[in-house]
Amino acid sequence: MITDKPKVSIIIVNFNGERFLEKSFSSIRRNKGVSYEIIFVDNASKDKSVEFVTKNYPNTKIIQNKSNLGFAGGNNIGVRKAKGEYFLLLNNDTIIESDFLKKTLRAFEEIPNLGCLQPKIVLMKDNNVLDSCGSYLTDTSFLYHYGYDKEQSLAKYNISIPIFSVKGVAILTKRQIVEKIGLFDDDFWCYFEETDFCHRLWMAGFEVWYYPKAKIFHAAGGTTLLFFHNSYIQFQNFKNKLISFLKNFETVTLIKLIPVYLLIVFFLSIYFLFNFKFKYIVSLYKALLWNIIHIRSTLAKRKHIQLLRKVSDQAIFNKVKRNPRIIYYYYQQIGKLKNYVDKPYETSQK
Repeated sequence: MITDKPKVSIIIVNFNGERFLEKSFSSIRRNKGVSYEIIFVDNASKDKSVEFVTKNYPNTKIIQNKSNLGFAGGNNIGVRKAKGEYFLLLNNDTIIESDFLKKTLRAFEEIPNLGCLQPKIVLMKDNNVLDSCGSYLTDTSFLYHYGYDKEQSLAKYNISIPIFSVKGVAILTKRQIVEKIGLFDDDFWCYFEETDFCHRLWMAGFEVWYYPKAKIFHAAGGTTLLFFHNSYIQFQNFKNKLISFLKNFETVTLIKLIPVYLLIVFFLSIYFLFNFKFKYIVSLYKALLWNIIHIRSTLAKRKHIQLLRKVSDQAIFNKVKRNPRIIYYYYQQIGKLKNYVDKPYETSQK
């Protein structure tokens, strides 16, 4: 129910997503017993998204940006207008279950030091398949996306477990946490911003969990795949990943990780060269160049962020670093991650 004093502020960032909004808003409306507000942040859409929300959901707070500020900038603006005790960052191409808000709030009572959670995300096109259970750190600098494209009914995907990073489709966190460590870095625009946020949560002594008792359905790439070339997505991904590393990791970790990252960029560029994907090569080195040009700004952010640190890198690694078998990366490269068999989570796993 929508109130002036909401328990949860639901923030939806939108860019030309009119076709998703009826199902998404209807699913939110079915949630009872938890007070909420909806903040709809439109990133200069060319379709009739704003008109649709204005007409059909008049109690929604609408913010119209004059330009596309991306997922990061859009959510940051939405949070500044939010009144709730909790913030739910929700993609516009999702459908939530009728008890979703109740269940996710319950997680903060069940899990000590919970900073944010990711629900079970099921693909809208196939309700038997997971989008992802979240991600783990690895030694390669790439994330290990646990449960990606797997059968959602398997027991190992139906237990609550700590993860390094949520997927930005649906994130629930607390106002007091965002006020302490901030939300997203505006320089990210889109991609890896949720991982950067989760990294700061772990550093500050909070935890990040996958919580399958709450479930949503996701159209998967409903906006980005239609309006942005994959080479641009790669640029944002690699640019933001390096920014996040430089801001958040301890110096000793950076000395080990940055050479690995650069080596991967080099080999990826060779792979793209032999596959005639020249735009992808440009995107990789453009990401490096961006970081070189903006290194002073990044180091200034690093100085501030490291003051928040209460937990060492090694302590974080002990909880949420998991190296998949080498074949994982082969399947990832050829788009067949569904063929990779995840090992069940083990508390002793490092």
